[in-house]
Amino acid sequence: MPPGSLLGPLTFIVLIDDLNTDSMIHKFVDDTTFSEFIDKGQASQMDVNVTQLLNWSSNNHMNVNFKKTKEMIINTFHCNFLDKLSVSDVEIERVNVF
Repeated sequence: MPPGSLLGPLTFIVLIDDLNTDSMIHKFVDDTTFSEFIDKGQASQMDVNVTQLLNWSSNNHMNVNFKKTKEMIINTFHCNFLDKLSVSDVEIERVNVF
């Protein structure tokens, strides 16, 4: 689809409609966000969700741009206990604002 076409966003939504992981997914026209709630002292399962994303993207011949992938933690307590997210030994950038 050419940029700015009316069918482009709809086509993208149809293409990613079957993308499912164990976390909440927010699908946008050109972006997908995973969210999870972690109780204090629990471990994050985001690495499992990223693995599910990688499997889905491989099966659907799509690439994940990890240079644009960010991790943001929103919390009411200090989160130094959460390990940084990484994929194939590449650490995902953790940001405070996005």
